[in-house]
Amino acid sequence: MHRSLSRRWADSVTKHWWLILLAWLVTAILIRLIAPRWDTVAYDGDFEYLPPKMSSVAGGRLLDRAFPGERARSEVVFVLGRDDGPLVKNDQVVGLDLLRRLYHRLSEVSWQRAIDYGYQGGVPDESNPAAHWVNLALESLGNSIDADKKFYELISDDVPDQAPTLTEPRMAIAYWDRGKLLELIGNSDEAVEKDFEAALILMPDLPTVAESINERPLTGWKPLLDILSWDDRVIGSRLRSERAKLAVLQLSNELAATANIKTIEALRQLIDDVIAYSGHRTDPGIRLLTTGSAAIGGETLMAARDAIRYTELITFVMIVLILALVYRAPLLVAIPMVSIVVAVLVSTSLVALLTGWSVNRTIPQLDMRIFTTSKIFIVVILFGAGTDYCLFLISRLREEASKAPWPVACRNALSGVMGALFGSAMTTVVGLGMLWIASFGKFHYTGPIIAICLLVGLLVCTTLTPALLFAIGPVAFWPSSVSTEVPKNLSLFGDSKNAGSSGGVWSLIALMLTRRPVLTLLLGLVVLMVPAIYGFRNEDAVTYDYSNQLNHSAGSRQGLRLLSKNFDIGEINPVTVLVVKQNATPRKDFEKQIRSLAKDIYTIDGVLAVRTADDPLGDFPPDRDMGLLTSDAWKRRALRSHRVAKRYFFSPLPELENRLARIDVVVDGDPFSIETAKRVSDLGKSLQAMTSEPDSVIADAQVLLAGTTPSIIDLRSVTLRDNRRIKIAVVLAVFAVLVLVIRRLGLCVYLIATVLISYYATLGLTLLFFKFAYGNDFVGLDWKLPLFLFVILVAVGQDYNVYLVTRIVEEQRKLGWLAALRRAVSRTGGIITACGLVMAATFFSMTASAWFPMVAHSLGIETESSGTSIRGIIELGFALGLGVLIDTFYVRTILVPSFVAAIGKRGNT
Repeated sequence: MHRSLSRRWADSVTKHWWLILLAWLVTAILIRLIAPRWDTVAYDGDFEYLPPKMSSVAGGRLLDRAFPGERARSEVVFVLGRDDGPLVKNDQVVGLDLLRRLYHRLSEVSWQRAIDYGYQGGVPDESNPAAHWVNLALESLGNSIDADKKFYELISDDVPDQAPTLTEPRMAIAYWDRGKLLELIGNSDEAVEKDFEAALILMPDLPTVAESINERPLTGWKPLLDILSWDDRVIGSRLRSERAKLAVLQLSNELAATANIKTIEALRQLIDDVIAYSGHRTDPGIRLLTTGSAAIGGETLMAARDAIRYTELITFVMIVLILALVYRAPLLVAIPMVSIVVAVLVSTSLVALLTGWSVNRTIPQLDMRIFTTSKIFIVVILFGAGTDYCLFLISRLREEASKAPWPVACRNALSGVMGALFGSAMTTVVGLGMLWIASFGKFHYTGPIIAICLLVGLLVCTTLTPALLFAIGPVAFWPSSVSTEVPKNLSLFGDSKNAGSSGGVWSLIALMLTRRPVLTLLLGLVVLMVPAIYGFRNEDAVTYDYSNQLNHSAGSRQGLRLLSKNFDIGEINPVTVLVVKQNATPRKDFEKQIRSLAKDIYTIDGVLAVRTADDPLGDFPPDRDMGLLTSDAWKRRALRSHRVAKRYFFSPLPELENRLARIDVVVDGDPFSIETAKRVSDLGKSLQAMTSEPDSVIADAQVLLAGTTPSIIDLRSVTLRDNRRIKIAVVLAVFAVLVLVIRRLGLCVYLIATVLISYYATLGLTLLFFKFAYGNDFVGLDWKLPLFLFVILVAVGQDYNVYLVTRIVEEQRKLGWLAALRRAVSRTGGIITACGLVMAATFFSMTASAWFPMVAHSLGIETESSGTSIRGIIELGFALGLGVLIDTFYVRTILVPSFVAAIGKRGNT
């Protein structure tokens, strides 16, 4: 920022300080009142923000159109089993108690969904989507009652002597609901009365306590589409083994949708109810766990929610402690904290308000989205950067106050640091803003959102903070006083009395660096290059495995381990293949073509089963002989008429009838693993090749792949491409800002080079640390880490370089290059160190979910926690904190001053 502009800004702030205080007070109150809450407008999920042209996205949208309202985007799998042996007979009690409750919930959701489609009574018209949900509600009520009867037979000799409820000991509400639904449909009076009578026998006061179907709260259950269980007569054999049984809940939400948090909480409550009522009726060791993509996604979001909460708390505490150690003055702790809290409040409310306007089309051209996890970056970066800005300002104010009256000192201090603050802030703003060019929606929106918040933070720290300091006066330094002596350099490490006349330990460092700058520079670069080379060679050592993001104590990971011991994981996460022919084909011919295609798919490496309308469970591969009279023939015929096959494999829409076929392919391996991704990629390539063969049954057809693994493949493809583009854009943008601020081309090139080396060194050290910490469980760093680490380190890492170099340039106007360098390092060393520690502490606070609950528990403090932590946030927090420490204590302390000294000797500064 130009010096004259800085002076005018400082004059305006100090002259109109009371207006600034009033304006910020009014702004904070008003924007908080009118802005929506963050969580009401925040989005989540990853796959929803892939580019529309990707196969998984196009396939998902086609599924939504072809099978309206019936597409399952994710699932939760209940696993009932034992680790130490086969299930015992009494385990049926727990299983039946679970099923009767689950089926009743499905009936409630289906009934409400039918009402949403306009159903009001009578026999539903099969052409109306409501018909499917009415039929499913009725079938689910029957399943609930059947399970209830079996359950009661097993516990009839041990029924608790307590007043009955809607669901204990019998599912009285299921009988009541079925009677109501049969009455609404217009079924026989005898069947209706029979169900009502049974309900009243089980619970006489039921009519007075049962809510109507429209009034029942179904929080967490609304995404439920269907339940496939081990108790199903036709498909149950595929969902049970000697040691475990499965119940699969199909959901309409994507695996990482925010609503899955409520679903997981509802399922946990259901498990608690089942175990509390039935767990003691069987042998110890029975386990009832949930897993599946939605369970993993939901627990990941819950862990992220905990991480945000802990990060905010630890960040606040750490900054207060650091400010207290630096200043030892309560008002100099309070002023930055008030400023930063205002900045966070105003900026988060502002972006939430803008997002609300964007979603509601209040401003048609506005395109903004915020995400649940975006808030953790905003809080950390605003608290860190905001505190740094305040420290820079207060440090300069201490210097100026020793030379001039308070009003003049305030004006000179603000004018003196405005250029550095603006330059350092703009490197971060521009760097983060470059994420806008990303194709992946989460990158595309998150960077600019953080940049907007940082601009608000800069505005607060250059208006509200100096206005508060001006208003409070020199008493802000109490219990210290502002003297006319040359001020000591602020540092967390104290001052070395023998190190120098004014700068303490930093004078000694400046003196040492300028004696042998070339040797210091070369040795410094060599030391940092060792981990940097390792980081550069292993930059792609990342994982897209969502299940591996949670710690081992997470319920979904425990459930996944129990499931994988007894079943093929791919069974619950098949790849959906959509075949769309250009022209409609007679139904029988179309079915014959799909059967032929299924045989071809079986020949592809890694395919375990192919599910079609002819073989809905993939039980009958081509090499399995089966005559009309074999024992399995009835099962195949039953499967074709089962609801898992109806309206599932062929679209009922007229424009897609006899043109679109859905095939589910079970692929060997964990749906989240890279090996499975390779198999699915090969499957896609093979199918695309078939469309180019004139003799193929799918010649010239469109083939799309959807499902968890195809989505991960597309996510990896998009984000890798984004990484390359964004890194180039960030480097160029930050370099441009450095040139504008510093106006030394060679020095700017060197500063960019040092931060790149710092990034790779940080990445290498982070890899080594987590390889050691995770041991055999390490499969790679979180896929988002390299990009966010790069963008934030390249942008934020220049802050301290800008502050140091601008001070060197300022001092050179009065002193020679050597004296200017020594004075700049001496005067800024302590405060930059304090700023670096503040920023590092805020980033390290992102790791709090890994250790804070244990520390709090050991101290007897109760914390509200999901009991899980998310590795991606922990890894990123560690990496960012480490990177800032390397920049603060190594790059800025050794590499930058030694380079300036080396080129200064040659007259190049």
